[in-house]
Amino acid sequence: MTPFPLSSSAATEAERLRSLRLETCSAVLRSLDNPVRVARYALVRAGRDPADRLAQVANHSDGWKVAITTWDTTEMTDPVTRPQFARLLHAMRAGTIHGVMAPSRNDISTFAGIYEDTLHTIRAAGGFLALVRDETEL
Repeated sequence: MTPFPLSSSAATEAERLRSLRLETCSAVLRSLDNPVRVARYALVRAGRDPADRLAQVANHSDGWKVAITTWDTTEMTDPVTRPQFARLLHAMRAGTIHGVMAPSRNDISTFAGIYEDTLHTIRAAGGFLALVRDETEL
């Protein structure tokens, strides 16, 4: 996939957010000695079928065990207030899953500040976020 042409400041921000996400992911994966359990997650418009978005994630599981598959239809709200995303945070805190896999950053937030806050929330829950397309791609 061709990277999205970003302005230099947007590219720098996207790269910084990508590094933050990857550092957390690496730290969590290094700490595990058991199979990695993840949730497949997507954000879709109300009334839309989530199958296409979730299928994108299914093909990139890295051999991880998918324990939960879910989606929200709340539009671009703060992820921690979305019912299903909140459920996944709870599952991370409980140790039921280790991370969340999503098609792209757009499933979390298009707003850099909210996206970064969500990455910190996921890390505080003991988990990681994996994306099919990283922050510098569409």
